[in-house]
Amino acid sequence: MDNVHRHFATTVGLITTKGTKYGQNVMAAEWTMHVSYDPMLIAIFLHESPTYWNIEETRVFGVNIASEDQAELVNIAGGYSGTEIDKLALPNTFESYRAQHIDVPMLQGCSLNAECRVTVIRKMGDHIMVVGKALSAKFDEENLPLIYTRGNYRKLSRSKIPSGRKAKRITPAQMSQFRKMSGGQFVLKAAAAVIRQRNEILLEKFADGWILPMVAVRKGDNYKEVLEKHLNSIGMSVSAGIIRGIARMTLREGKTELRANFIIFDCKHHLPGSNNAAWFSRLPKNIVLRALLEDP
Repeated sequence: MDNVHRHFATTVGLITTKGTKYGQNVMAAEWTMHVSYDPMLIAIFLHESPTYWNIEETRVFGVNIASEDQAELVNIAGGYSGTEIDKLALPNTFESYRAQHIDVPMLQGCSLNAECRVTVIRKMGDHIMVVGKALSAKFDEENLPLIYTRGNYRKLSRSKIPSGRKAKRITPAQMSQFRKMSGGQFVLKAAAAVIRQRNEILLEKFADGWILPMVAVRKGDNYKEVLEKHLNSIGMSVSAGIIRGIARMTLREGKTELRANFIIFDCKHHLPGSNNAAWFSRLPKNIVLRALLEDP
């Protein structure tokens, strides 16, 4: 267990404070992370120190996420205590500016700066967790955050990892229908059914073509149950079986894009009748349909 912690990857927060006894101070907190979107809450983990005592007194602190070219500043902030020197007074080292909402110096050149007011202080194992609500925050798109892992500082690659989504061109009518299904969500999440009898497959009318019977699924709902309910609504008595696979796509029409995730089930039908659906022995031309039927 001794070296397990070295295999996590973290950003590094330069935590700034100001108190009556210990004055202004900056420390390096490897464990700095946001823990809530709304309200925006940021947690830092530290020991008893001038930074903690300042926070305990004033109930405010600054979070300055170190950028790639600030490794030396992190070393200085983490290498000395506020009881030893005023780190922020070192010449040609830290460049600060006045905060808007709290009486704490904030640091220039960081990837992100946030002014925080304490909401929770709690002992967590061998550290103290301080959670603050961000009163204001700003970020710099050009300054990527410094990463610390396996005992060293590292840089993020500026090249993005491909998403693995298959890009599929669709018709305007299909895009309109898919966007309607998404209900304005950033990603369309749907359940789709593969229903076969002999050499035929059941397809549902969709916009200007045909596609696997499918239905959008809301967060928290059971995909299998929602799919079976939809199939019943089009006149099919169907049991959804095993998950055949997942198809992750980027649907494109002109300059419009929509991300879509389809969970595909193998299903067994019990009644032949259906409304707005038909059996096909040969697949019609439909790029999305064919992609959904590819071997997972």
